[in-house]
Amino acid sequence: MFILTTAPKQSQMALSTQVKESINQAANNLRDALAFAARSEHPVVISTLTDLLVRIESVESIEDIMRQMDDKSKNPGSKPPFFMG
Repeated sequence: MFILTTAPKQSQMALSTQVKESINQAANNLRDALAFAARSEHPVVISTLTDLLVRIESVESIEDIMRQMDDKSKNPGSKPPFFMG
């Protein structure tokens, strides 16, 4: 089991434009592969491609969540952006 003992540096919190573009290209390539695989490949291949695509597309969402958590830790009294009260 891996346990993170130190918080990431502030510079590591945001994804760079280059990383976001590469992730988007990878997602597009996986979508293309999935479209071709859906016609002739074994269901395990389709499932694996789908899993990879979901994981790649979740990177930006995870980055947003981590940024919100970091903001909350810096301002503990503030309300989260989704607070409806």
